[in-house]
Amino acid sequence: MTATALFCGDIAFDVALRVPRHPGADEKTHAFENLVSAGGVAANSAVACARQGVATTLLAEVGDDVLGAYATDFLAARGVDVTHVTTTPGMTAVSVCTLAGDGEKRLVYTSSVSQYPPPERLLDVRLDGVDWIHTSCLHPEAAAVLAERARAAGVPVSVDLEPLALDHGVDALAPALYEAEVVFLNEQATLSIGDVDAFAARHRLKSVVRTRGLHGAALASGATRAAVAPLPGAPIVDTTGAGDCLAGVYIARTLSGSDPVTALRAAVASATYSCGRLGAQGGYPDRSTTDELLAKDQGAPAGQDVPDRTWETDRT
Repeated sequence: MTATALFCGDIAFDVALRVPRHPGADEKTHAFENLVSAGGVAANSAVACARQGVATTLLAEVGDDVLGAYATDFLAARGVDVTHVTTTPGMTAVSVCTLAGDGEKRLVYTSSVSQYPPPERLLDVRLDGVDWIHTSCLHPEAAAVLAERARAAGVPVSVDLEPLALDHGVDALAPALYEAEVVFLNEQATLSIGDVDAFAARHRLKSVVRTRGLHGAALASGATRAAVAPLPGAPIVDTTGAGDCLAGVYIARTLSGSDPVTALRAAVASATYSCGRLGAQGGYPDRSTTDELLAKDQGAPAGQDVPDRTWETDRT
């Protein structure tokens, strides 16, 4: 039987620009490379999962504008089932990222109707045939509705706990986090939480994956503690969406039967690879590419942290 993953959350219209330097006040500069694509935490992770060969559905909303139509078509072309992406009056979110020659990144994002489906819609969505649900907590009330329905149906839930979601307060997020299969934390979210073990115990989380930038990612799953370093020698062009890639691949590999550490190895390798191109989704590898990366990797044994094994920077 083929596993199916449901991703619920945001879609954005992404514009990525590489510039020699960021312009000053009232100054114009020319981009020497640009990319237009679909984006958003949920949309990015859905593409990463689909690229690994897992049946992937996105539950989301877009505005009734040309940007929403473009983003939906873009995702469908990359193997994501968009039959549950609906249109609502309003504007689709826009994300503009400029990346300077020295590596400095600047990001501007507009919130909109495409940030998260409303709670009333999640009450009606069918979960039969769904083997995994991944979401964010950008709308705590709606995420709680989805998580409760998933628990009732016995479907594992993973949560990308973005720093923006933490602005709502941990108590507001608790119903969505309770007994989550995996919670993904980036470095900023980890700092905000503080004691991750206490946080995991409070919400009865089964696993926590912490992304650690140039040091890869760390896993805490029951008694298992593992750290996976990035692939050596991989170039860094743009880190946008690397964490989303990691989450999507981790979910795909877990649904394909991998244990948590093996799934994390594939996820870190894929996220490393994704940083070699401009933008987010354009660099997400397919399953065979990830397998090739793992075959070539001569990294440290699982569970061994290697803080000096980092990506080599190449921004020429």
